[in-house]
Amino acid sequence: MDNLHYKTDTIKAYFSANRVRWEQFYKSEQVILANTLGGLNSPSILDVGCGCGGLGLALRDRFGFLDYTGIEINVQAAKHAKELNPRAQIECGDFLELNASRLLRKQFDVVISLSCIDWQLNFQPMLARAWSLVKPDGCFVISLRLTDGAGTNDIESSYQFINYDGIRKGERAPYVVLNASDIMQTFVMLGASKVAGCGYFGLPSPTAVTPYKELCFAVFAVSKPAEGHQKTPVLSLELPDRIATLMGNALPTERPNERKSRV
Repeated sequence: MDNLHYKTDTIKAYFSANRVRWEQFYKSEQVILANTLGGLNSPSILDVGCGCGGLGLALRDRFGFLDYTGIEINVQAAKHAKELNPRAQIECGDFLELNASRLLRKQFDVVISLSCIDWQLNFQPMLARAWSLVKPDGCFVISLRLTDGAGTNDIESSYQFINYDGIRKGERAPYVVLNASDIMQTFVMLGASKVAGCGYFGLPSPTAVTPYKELCFAVFAVSKPAEGHQKTPVLSLELPDRIATLMGNALPTERPNERKSRV
């Protein structure tokens, strides 16, 4: 299944002026990014769903980082990203179809997806691809919508209009919601050595049509071990209690490969 190729020019219009400075990012994003990137020296960064590349500008101004690569499916936004940040490497296209891109023939110290992977029906393939591009001992940062009930990735029942004026009009994007226990199990299966999270409960976007009355909006930093699978990942979660409890209870008591070897 192909990813949705968003064609609206509202993405360029919004992201050319918003989310281009550090203070314009959500507090949860600032906390996770600062804790993840603060001690790094000139890391290579891949931004999946970069919009107009504003995160690259914010990280340059905040931390002095210059090695920034952005991937954007919206043609207008990608073009403007190259104008806003000429030093950045910007690729326009479907993240799942860029296998031959010279920009994606290497791994990165940090791979970031803010409000991107949870706007696509191909959630699991996108997640797996992003993780594969993280260097050993690197980190994957992702924003997600969580619930303690059943999640959904059905654009017919849960979707969001791409409209930054708060109006339910425009192209539709999947409004993916994940069960907190399920995503923790996914992180374990990826082989994460540490999972740090920061988030809060809030109302769904006014441009969203979804059965959920309340969601946990969270950002995670998922660390990849230097070699192979590690023991149960270490958790550092600044999340609502019932979400953090679900995630903690989803941890295995021993390594999956160890359990398999004893069968």
